[in-house]
Amino acid sequence: MRISKTVQETEGVRKAVVVMATDKAKFALESAGLLTPEIKEATGSDLVMVVEADSEELANRVIARMEELVSMNISKDTKRTSDLLNQKVTVINIGLEIFKEALEQQGVEVVHVDWQVPAGGDTRLVNILKKLY
Repeated sequence: MRISKTVQETEGVRKAVVVMATDKAKFALESAGLLTPEIKEATGSDLVMVVEADSEELANRVIARMEELVSMNISKDTKRTSDLLNQKVTVINIGLEIFKEALEQQGVEVVHVDWQVPAGGDTRLVNILKKLY
């Protein structure tokens, strides 16, 4: 969305869109008069870029800029992801003892909360307990 807005401010650009080719996005593109045969064939995992501009040359320049901006965002996200993966992991585990043990075997710091389903999951007893509160 930000990329679309950024390039749409370029003089001579009437419309510019970068979206995943989901059915909803295709419907919106069709409503805006931007749906092409190639986009119709694209799947929801495909990233599509469409530009309506004063000239084909301008449209090509804007698409190149959009590709550049997408690549920049991917690089930033990859760095953030790798930073996250290099951090020490701490987990709060609620109720599942076997999960806590598996994490500890991998050297993960675990805070375990020994939680049980109220009244052993018996809905009749749960309703009685609710009335007591």
